[in-house]
Amino acid sequence: MKFTVVLSVHNRYGVLNRITGVYARRGYNIDSLSMETSNPEVYRITICSKGDDYAQMQVTRQLAKLHDVVEVELI
Repeated sequence: MKFTVVLSVHNRYGVLNRITGVYARRGYNIDSLSMETSNPEVYRITICSKGDDYAQMQVTRQLAKLHDVVEVELI
């Protein structure tokens, strides 16, 4: 099942590496990733991947625990 996670994150060094590391540690593939900003201090990251309901909840919970993540939304 395909799902999309939308993140709002602070623009700091290494934040994208930490986010992709959550996926890598759990063994989930990222199908698509995009970053955009209208404010130079906060980025909006959209990540599409595949997984069951358990994978969706696990990824969103782990991402929410990261220090630089402001908001996590599962679409």
